[in-house]
Amino acid sequence: MNRSDNDEDQTMTIHVEAVATPDMAIDDGAFRSIMRTMVNGVTVITTSHDGHVHGMTATAFSSVSAEPPTVLIVLNRSTRTHPLVSASRHFVVNLLSQDQAEVGARFAGKLDNQFDGVPHRLNEEGIPLIDDVVATLECETINELAVGTHTIFIGRVIRGSRSHTMPLVYHDGNFKAVASS
Repeated sequence: MNRSDNDEDQTMTIHVEAVATPDMAIDDGAFRSIMRTMVNGVTVITTSHDGHVHGMTATAFSSVSAEPPTVLIVLNRSTRTHPLVSASRHFVVNLLSQDQAEVGARFAGKLDNQFDGVPHRLNEEGIPLIDDVVATLECETINELAVGTHTIFIGRVIRGSRSHTMPLVYHDGNFKAVASS
């Protein structure tokens, strides 16, 4: 415990044991364990290219700028969604509501007919907008950046909507609801 000038302001530091690789980077298991402590909103990233619609559950999403409205998503290059987002240059971030854990699980799998039984409509670019979500952000890709096994897609937000429902979150490998205060 570290003490500051004000004895009532106390900060506790917890050290996590991590196995270092020869280049002194943290090993992937320790990194994943640490990252699982984060609480993230659950999104389904949807896209369409040459008439093929597709979506995948993702938590690697963040706002970048309000002026101009810009967000980023991070996709593993081995996913089926990655080449479609890259080719179409458009994607939609569907932020799931707390009662849509089944939708999140559905798009985390490798189903052939992902949208069967999932209420949705297509936007002007032919990309699915999932019904009853907390929010949607319709984006046009303005940049791609390869990092390790993933690509960061930066998207300019061209349209969006929101509801007043509570979001579904992901923490420590599980979908969870946000407790209302």
